[in-house]
Amino acid sequence: MEWTDDAGANSGIGKELAKYAAAKNANLYMLCRSKDRAEKARAEIIEETKAKEANVKILLADVGELSQVRSAVKELQAKEDRVDVLVCNAGVLLNDRKETSEGNEVTFSAHFLGGSYLLSNLLLPQLKAAGSEARVVYVTSGGMLISKFPSWDVATNQPGCGEKYDGTNSYTYAKRGQVLLAERMATAEPDVAFVTGHPGWTGTNAVDDAFGDDKKYLEPMRTEWQGAEGIAWLMSTERKNLEPGAFFLDRSTQKKHIAGPFMSEGSFTKNKQSEVDEMMEKLKKAAGL
Repeated sequence: MEWTDDAGANSGIGKELAKYAAAKNANLYMLCRSKDRAEKARAEIIEETKAKEANVKILLADVGELSQVRSAVKELQAKEDRVDVLVCNAGVLLNDRKETSEGNEVTFSAHFLGGSYLLSNLLLPQLKAAGSEARVVYVTSGGMLISKFPSWDVATNQPGCGEKYDGTNSYTYAKRGQVLLAERMATAEPDVAFVTGHPGWTGTNAVDDAFGDDKKYLEPMRTEWQGAEGIAWLMSTERKNLEPGAFFLDRSTQKKHIAGPFMSEGSFTKNKQSEVDEMMEKLKKAAGL
């Protein structure tokens, strides 16, 4: 079986998922941004899991950069005819606004535009070739529960959008976008199971970097493996256990909206179909598909 883990496979939850796949003797591709960190993580994974060196490979790309996503996909497609599992786990949470070399806001592009939408769409031929058990897992966050997907200009923090840059908001919008994307892809591409998974509040280096001393307000937090375990289940469980387009936490489907009284369903975070239509159109145009 072939497994693919998106950028971030050299640390945190992504590394735990890569380690899980390697321990299961998967043909694993770790898509990472840093060559040095990737090679260090690869060596550690091989040592810990006793995996065959030939089964653990590295693809280098910053998935916020669309050209690098395309290059990495071409490299993979030249080597493999099928991809059974794609886990999109890339992302950052920045306190200050930054742009990629292509002019996209970094948080939005890494989590959503490049790291989820473009990557999974480019790999559709290989996913379909894998057969009925193929799946894509977008690793989202409970942070998406506080907002619906806003207008495109706000989500991508365009100049003049009327909203001052806030890294947490950009992260939230991208994560809500992943949930909406999984729903749409599940309908448009029924041959592949598209789902989103929430790892719970997990203590990772990325959380340390984003929240600093404020991390204490998030405690108690899960270990990296505790956060990864439910995602690992989504990677390996039988297709019949995956509800297409669903949002999972700890092996169970969860509500996607809890903005009503006493954490009930509510409607504040729900998008109209026309708004999701616009989001999909904008994604396609921005990704150049």
